[in-house]
Amino acid sequence: MKKFTNFLIAPIAIVTMTLEAQDSLKQKISLKEITLDAVRIKTPKRTIPFAISHRSFKPNQLSLSQNSLHDYLTTVPGLYAQNTQNFAQDLRISIRGFGARSGFGIRGIQLIVDGIPETTPDGQGQLDNLPLGLIQSLTVLRGPASSFYGNASGGVIQINTLEDFEDNFVRLRLQGGSFSSRNLAATIGLKNNKTKAVFYQNHSESQGYRNHSKYKQQVFNARVWHHFSESSQIRWQFNYTNSPYAYDAGGINLDMVKENAKQARPQNETFNTYETINHLKTGLQWEKQINDNLRLDSYAFYAHRDFVGRLPFGFGGFVDLKRDYYGLGTAMEYQPQNHHRMQLRFSIADQKDHRQRFENLNGSSGENTLNQDELFFNTALSFLDELKWNFGLLRLGLRYDYQSLGTQLERDEVQLNSLNPSVGFTYTKLGNNVVFVSYSSSFETPTLNELSANPTANEGFNPNLSPSKAHNFELGWRYSTPQNKVEATIYAINTQNEILPYELADFPDRDFYRNAGSTSRRGIELFWEHQSGSWEWMASYNYASLKFDNYVLGDKNLSGNLLPGAPEQQFTVSLEYNFLGGWGTALQSQYSGNLYADDANQTRVEDYLLVNFRFWKSLKKISFFCGINNLLNKAYFDNIRINAYGKRYYEPAPMRNFYLGITASL
Repeated sequence: MKKFTNFLIAPIAIVTMTLEAQDSLKQKISLKEITLDAVRIKTPKRTIPFAISHRSFKPNQLSLSQNSLHDYLTTVPGLYAQNTQNFAQDLRISIRGFGARSGFGIRGIQLIVDGIPETTPDGQGQLDNLPLGLIQSLTVLRGPASSFYGNASGGVIQINTLEDFEDNFVRLRLQGGSFSSRNLAATIGLKNNKTKAVFYQNHSESQGYRNHSKYKQQVFNARVWHHFSESSQIRWQFNYTNSPYAYDAGGINLDMVKENAKQARPQNETFNTYETINHLKTGLQWEKQINDNLRLDSYAFYAHRDFVGRLPFGFGGFVDLKRDYYGLGTAMEYQPQNHHRMQLRFSIADQKDHRQRFENLNGSSGENTLNQDELFFNTALSFLDELKWNFGLLRLGLRYDYQSLGTQLERDEVQLNSLNPSVGFTYTKLGNNVVFVSYSSSFETPTLNELSANPTANEGFNPNLSPSKAHNFELGWRYSTPQNKVEATIYAINTQNEILPYELADFPDRDFYRNAGSTSRRGIELFWEHQSGSWEWMASYNYASLKFDNYVLGDKNLSGNLLPGAPEQQFTVSLEYNFLGGWGTALQSQYSGNLYADDANQTRVEDYLLVNFRFWKSLKKISFFCGINNLLNKAYFDNIRINAYGKRYYEPAPMRNFYLGITASL
């Protein structure tokens, strides 16, 4: 409690002095209305009747380390991120506890990049191909969002890359830091009257904080826009990512942490655990304003992923996965009157995974143990209706999804239907204040990877794994002035068939999945942003009570236990000051509360406080920057492996570390 109190006192003291100093600054700041399309129909953020966060990033955001999407998400309430340093497992994000179970990547949250789905049709999200240096803004829809996006219990993260620039440019970026890390990037922007394009190339590598944790990666990204006319445009995007290696140090127990936090699990070194990835994605969007009342918006995309992974066990521990998936969709928006808008949307998505497993002979492939095709198909139809009055806004949504899942043994082994409604109302006749209330439901299917983890060791899917369902209720308040933005949300979510990971004694290093009976989530999320003069201050807080309502595992009744992998409390404060002459500095404190590592709540992971510092100097064509992470040299865990066998829950995070770099514009 003492550390939490100190965490509160320091930023508050700084903010108090700052606000006192600004009494003499009588600068007029205009309030720019932000319109978001994260709820499918573009609506001012102020009036959206759902919990939503939006961040825009200024040029000084180039001073971020750009190693992880977490750099851009730290002040979003209700969001928790782990695995920022294990590039073999990728960043793990949870919103209101959804996604905390993921052994790797992102589950339960839809990812949208520049209008094209990044999440696979079966619900698995990966972030290793993101062009982090291009991020211009992001929007986070918090809570069940299936009525808008389908397979999404936790919400949606919508990312927009660089699009707003006036002149042609070339920008080079060079960064180095602790653990022999290097990041080199080049960005080119071209523009004429009707066409503009952005090309981005990034190379990053590091030896890693722990033994056996080095990685190397290259990302290429291209976007081209062409306006046929004022009412019609087309956008094309292309992404290619190559990661020749990303090593996995593995989870270790607490005794090993105390002995040497940097050590890898010996079995991970014996079996030479690492992954190799080649990822290609291309997408096309067409927008057409047919007349004053009718608008058409369509997209299509295709992606291919080659994955080779070496896991820390012999039988089936060498994985060769080839994944192809595509999707297309179209939306017709009709506005018969200024106060009334409707949208009808249709989409299809298809996925095929060719999964092979071999014996892992200390990093080399041996005898084949599994060879199967895994299939996932989705088609969806949704309808949205928005009505506005002088006192408020009403939003109605309804989406129907049909999924077909199977293997080469049974093409339609599992068929699922889901109907998800949503309704939200915002009352706006309160001056600078608005109040909203909403209800939404969601579903979440098991991914092909989760279904293929068959505890019977047979081919085909796990026959005992079912989709989960959630119902979400929210009550929220927003306050906006030119200097201040305040948000508060209270939510209650009930779920059935929550999907959770576990390990077996016969396969102690392999993740399997099971359903918990039901869970309840209750929480409050707070956010405050203050801007005045050269100062910017942001603070977020969330409290979440995430519990199993009905969960019986064998002879153990776990009902009433807390869900593992997500803290009860989080508190973040970020301070930024821009000096005259292009100097700037930022200080961020983040407190994460206690959490449990297992369903039985027998192992509690202690809370921690992190402080990060950034500093930059901008000249006309050149900028210098540096940063210190974990300024207080705090020992904590970058990731917790939920329900790991042998209590190998822990992946220690780096102690104090730094980076510095330079950007040059030509």
